[in-house]
Amino acid sequence: MNLKITLSCLVLGVLMLSCKQSNTEKTVDPLPTFNKAKSKSEIIAFVSSVTDPSNPNFVEPKDRIVCFDNDGTLWAEQPLPSQIFFVFDKVKELAKTNPKYTTESPYKEVLANDIEGILKVDKAKTIAIIGEVDSLYHTDYDSTVNSWLKSAKHPILKRTYDKTVYQPMMELLDYLRENEFSIYIVSGGGTNFMRAWQPELYNIDKNYIVGSTFKTEAVHQEDSIAVLPTSEFDFYDDHMGKVISIQKEIGKKPIMVVGNSDGDLEMMEYSDTDNPHPTLMVYVLHSDGEREFLYSEKTPMGRLEKGWEVAQRKGWTIIDMKKDWKEVFVE
Repeated sequence: MNLKITLSCLVLGVLMLSCKQSNTEKTVDPLPTFNKAKSKSEIIAFVSSVTDPSNPNFVEPKDRIVCFDNDGTLWAEQPLPSQIFFVFDKVKELAKTNPKYTTESPYKEVLANDIEGILKVDKAKTIAIIGEVDSLYHTDYDSTVNSWLKSAKHPILKRTYDKTVYQPMMELLDYLRENEFSIYIVSGGGTNFMRAWQPELYNIDKNYIVGSTFKTEAVHQEDSIAVLPTSEFDFYDDHMGKVISIQKEIGKKPIMVVGNSDGDLEMMEYSDTDNPHPTLMVYVLHSDGEREFLYSEKTPMGRLEKGWEVAQRKGWTIIDMKKDWKEVFVE
């Protein structure tokens, strides 16, 4: 009798422990650096609904497509996008051996760290510098970019650029990946620049990264053919450009889009209308002037004005950086 009681207690204990472990697993927070905010609840509710086969909003894994903007959405973009700072540092290197970089505009503004002056220069000339650097460093471009990311420091945040990535957004990428979402980057940044480092930092393959491009040319090199970059601008992946990229590169509408500026509005509207599946449009609001940057109508880029109006009217999800995030950057 005592043996039966002992065995019963043992079995009961095992069952209770099993239930406790099961409940613990179920309550693991997929977004731990998010506060208990409306944005977090809306994201989790959406993911839960589209991944539950018993839910009428269930979406097959092949159609679980999400598009992220990069600058200002996954990492810091002020006072200028990080790619611009990379280009500026390379111009300063080139100036040591080529006098044109010390006398001609906009190179001389770059050497003087005159950001206001750079913003006043003809935009086409500034863009041409990006293509020029891409061309001059193309042989070992990926390693050059990654070395810079891990050594150069952001002028205001005073951390290396690989540490200007947002920790909560890295958790969101992991959460979506675990739930069989296909994750694409659709950004105004240069495709070559993003493909150099995002596979490592974001764990996203190069063929899922779409951005702005410069024209290339194919040339014979002995017994092989090489594709070489030029400094001639080709395609700007912003506003309507993002819509074109989604159709061209993906071929179907995403069910989720995450961005931070008016430049992302068109791909959100495109994805949110006439979509055969449930959708979630998410804006990151830069409201934290202490830990990151407080955007305003005077912010040189990444402003959210028209997009904010549409988001409010349509009830889109807003991630308020100051209120919703316990931490901002990766460590």
